[in-house]
Amino acid sequence: MKFGCPHCQQHIQADEGYAGMQINCPACNSAIVIPGTARASAPVPPAESPPPPLQAPPSGGRDCPSCGVALARGASLCTNCGYNLITRQRTVAGRPAALGKPRVHSGEAPWYLTPWPYLGVIALLVGVFYFLGRQNSAFYAGIALVLVLYMIITTILVLVAAFRDSVATGFMTLCIPLYVFYFVFKVNENDTLKVLYGFNILIYVGALALGKMLPAH
Repeated sequence: MKFGCPHCQQHIQADEGYAGMQINCPACNSAIVIPGTARASAPVPPAESPPPPLQAPPSGGRDCPSCGVALARGASLCTNCGYNLITRQRTVAGRPAALGKPRVHSGEAPWYLTPWPYLGVIALLVGVFYFLGRQNSAFYAGIALVLVLYMIITTILVLVAAFRDSVATGFMTLCIPLYVFYFVFKVNENDTLKVLYGFNILIYVGALALGKMLPAH
């Protein structure tokens, strides 16, 4: 089934087994509840006589947050839909009913959640300072300023994403330079952040190469 994040309108596709579960939006990381109700497997009809009617649960029980069936006092598992109140997952035969994570359709993200508008602004500013620098070389410093600001902002975005993942991941990203690459391109699932940080690396490598080409004074 398909639905949209109520916070950022990101289009999300999930299996029916996720219905009623709370997840974090893969795009904006906001907590959302997947709409719908999971299908319950049809019971096998009895061979002889119908089963006796269900007895009302003792007073003081609560309703299942997944399917709404009344639960007995102290119950931790809904026998109607298999929802576990402790793990907050729906289980079937001792296993989670849905495996993996909801899939996000590529190419359907809002434009402001893609890297291209921001890279376009950086390219525009660099181009403006380049043409101004042809008339006055002092404007060439603006190119360096724009690229440095881009690298600082991108690094901050990476740290924010790492601390959202966990405090330990955030501190490892902050203190271990090589771990940043592992987090961005392996742990992190935000393609926009991967592209933005990839250009960050290209700028850094280009600056090192330019520094070696300039004559030493």
